[in-house]
Amino acid sequence: MTLEPTLRSANMITGVWRQFGVHAFEGTLTLDDMARMETFGNLWHTRNRGKVVEMAVIFPSKARLGGEERARIAKIIRRWEMTRTASATVILASGLVGSMQRSVLTGLMMIAPPPHPIKVFGTTADAATWLAPYIQAVCGVDATAEGIRAAIDVLCASFRATGPAVPPGQRTQTQSRA
Repeated sequence: MTLEPTLRSANMITGVWRQFGVHAFEGTLTLDDMARMETFGNLWHTRNRGKVVEMAVIFPSKARLGGEERARIAKIIRRWEMTRTASATVILASGLVGSMQRSVLTGLMMIAPPPHPIKVFGTTADAATWLAPYIQAVCGVDATAEGIRAAIDVLCASFRATGPAVPPGQRTQTQSRA
């Protein structure tokens, strides 16, 4: 199983295998990035009918979305939510900040739940294990939990190796590659 990189910008990458998509983000996501994501998503869904499973991986950074960016990303997420069988969000921030971010996102999902199972995690391995039955249902039984975890690790390592364009002032201690 290989997640083929299908969309990349300075601070994000999307990898797809059959009907399973992984979106990894680090740093500032601009309105232009979001416009490219939306265009890509519309084209992809036109060519690939049927149910999908998705995972979003958010690497730690000090970047924050403004009101306009939050509204735009919410619109993009809602656009195809009826085609999702399940989705997971992985917030890789550690410590109290990471726990708080995961708790807030979980609470928001309880207030306005999507029409499919969704869960927030602190590791990609836990998210992949939880998503595995859903991925198998839409992609086939050859989508093993181990294969899913390995493919996500390769995609994220590839993204991190090429270096997202996080301005130095926004990089956290755990992100320093120097």
